[in-house]
Amino acid sequence: MNACAFNATDPLYIDYHDHYWGQPHYDSLELFKLLALESQHAGLSWLTILKKKEAYEDAFYDFDPEKIAEMTDEDVDVLMDFPNIVHNRKKLEAIIDQARGYLQIEQDYGSFSDFLWSYVDNTPVNMNYHSASERITVDERATQLSKDLKRYGFKFLGPVTVFSFLEAAGLYNSHLVDCPYNPINRFTEPEREL
Repeated sequence: MNACAFNATDPLYIDYHDHYWGQPHYDSLELFKLLALESQHAGLSWLTILKKKEAYEDAFYDFDPEKIAEMTDEDVDVLMDFPNIVHNRKKLEAIIDQARGYLQIEQDYGSFSDFLWSYVDNTPVNMNYHSASERITVDERATQLSKDLKRYGFKFLGPVTVFSFLEAAGLYNSHLVDCPYNPINRFTEPEREL
């Protein structure tokens, strides 16, 4: 077991930790997809959502914000019976709101990625954790980003969920210092999609 991977034993989760989590991601659409999925895991384990990722991709046009933004109440009615996603209407509607917010941020900032990365001065924040017990779950930056996202209509993205997103997307490097998958300890590899 890898303590950095939250002592997970599920191969899917371990692969996610080893090759995706905490690696810096810069693609706006990939960041949108991850943020939307993070919003679905409020109250659930991340592994639950990870196992449903492909179904969410099918349900939400592979997370194409322009297509999602056009979805209607009738589309949400259909999603309530869509297989292998979380059937929480407010969470499903939140993805639609997030897509609309994404498009507005793209218009206002030129890039969703640039908007997000501006919160860390365009450089990953090294949390420098030596043990899992040192990990925190929220900070002022995540709290501010959560507030700013809410102003754009994003929902189900409180400060703790946003902090988790910042870690997952590599804006925060929360790998343990001696983790072999810590980006500081390895050669840079191409950005991998979720």
